[in-house]
Amino acid sequence: IEIHKPKLIFIAYPNNPTGNAFDRGAIETIITSTDAMVVLDEAYYAYADDSFLMDIAKYPNLVLLRTVSKIGFAGLRLGLLIGVQDTVSELDKLRLPYNINTLTQVSANFLLQEKDEIDKNAKAILAERASLSTALSGIDGLSVYPSQANFILFRAPGANELFETLKSKGVLIKNLSSAQGLTDCLRVTVGSKEENNSFINIVKNYYG
Repeated sequence: IEIHKPKLIFIAYPNNPTGNAFDRGAIETIITSTDAMVVLDEAYYAYADDSFLMDIAKYPNLVLLRTVSKIGFAGLRLGLLIGVQDTVSELDKLRLPYNINTLTQVSANFLLQEKDEIDKNAKAILAERASLSTALSGIDGLSVYPSQANFILFRAPGANELFETLKSKGVLIKNLSSAQGLTDCLRVTVGSKEENNSFINIVKNYYG
């Protein structure tokens, strides 16, 4: 940052595809040590231990991005930007008119009224994430990484072959083996208990 002096710093919090959330202190240092606009993408906020939502007023150069896509409503294509009034007012000047259709607006209002149910679903996913992580960790040879999102990243010997085996049995996950630094890594989204059990059984049999 000191060398390049960027005008915009973008950080995924939690990160995708690793699922980790960077150290809060490190992010606060970035925010306070630069005049650049710092954008935190909190798309997976519903599954994370921490958020900067309550810190917006403290950092005028901080902007948060959120979406309803990761809480089960990807089809709405609805996102949210949060920042101090001056920042939001300036960005609003660039916003196209009628950029959110009526159906999406009505659906968003419905979501606000059903917050308790959405929170309940998020907690269910967190519980399944813990169970899925434990099950994967119990399989010899797999390295499972901590996650604060609705997916889990793990490193598996012969990841490409495992991916194809899962695919042939109707289970689709993300193969990240070709990405830099993610050799033999796969990412599985947390599903229902039945879906997770089916996935685990296939993986166990593959390495069994």
